[in-house]
Amino acid sequence: MKYLLSISIVLLCVNPINAQVQLQNYIDVGEHSVSEGLFVKNVLRGYYRYHTYSVEAGTQFDLKSSNPNFLTGVDIIGTKSFLIKEFPVDLNGFFMLNRFSDLMYETNWGIRVGTSGYEHFVFALGTNFKTYTVTSSAIEEYEVDESDSKLSENFNLVYIITVCLKPNDNYWNAGLSCTNIDYYIINQSTNPVFNLHMSYKFKSNLTLRLESWYKQAGVFNINANHFAYFFRGSITWEI
Repeated sequence: MKYLLSISIVLLCVNPINAQVQLQNYIDVGEHSVSEGLFVKNVLRGYYRYHTYSVEAGTQFDLKSSNPNFLTGVDIIGTKSFLIKEFPVDLNGFFMLNRFSDLMYETNWGIRVGTSGYEHFVFALGTNFKTYTVTSSAIEEYEVDESDSKLSENFNLVYIITVCLKPNDNYWNAGLSCTNIDYYIINQSTNPVFNLHMSYKFKSNLTLRLESWYKQAGVFNINANHFAYFFRGSITWEI
């Protein structure tokens, strides 16, 4: 949180000329195999772009869930945009914290490269480094040896593949995505999530987006079982 506050102060001090600022609020409503019923999450995000550089950060709050934590996610993404023979490319690094339990939490950092401004397609490919850590309170309560309190997974594959009906800058659009990454969770590469989405720009600076997410466990295994679904509604305001 101190890092996010420091970044926010720096962004406010930057000359706003030629800069783009966006605020986003979205709500997730759904259910998965271990949620013990319906869950509701609220996420606040901020986006700042200056020339070819951008910074995006957000916080996730569990309004209704089996998770005892209220603040359950924090993330930050930095991006550099450039052209390769007139082909738009985005290179970004990311870090996220997922407090999915009062016993353990997950951190993820990595890099990915892709494009988000090429006609009807959005795609990205990268790698991440994931660490599960037992909380200090759980270490004390269950007498866990600190040398056994962390589990790391290195060089996991992350990907995003999206096909849209309209060009990305159209005032309305609809599409389908296959990915293993969301803001506060990164699945194994063999467990993609499918996202059917649509967006509508009411004004030049105000966009509504509706999404329907579905995940199966073990998609590329012999047996695949239903795991989760949720719906997301978001409003993005460009200042």
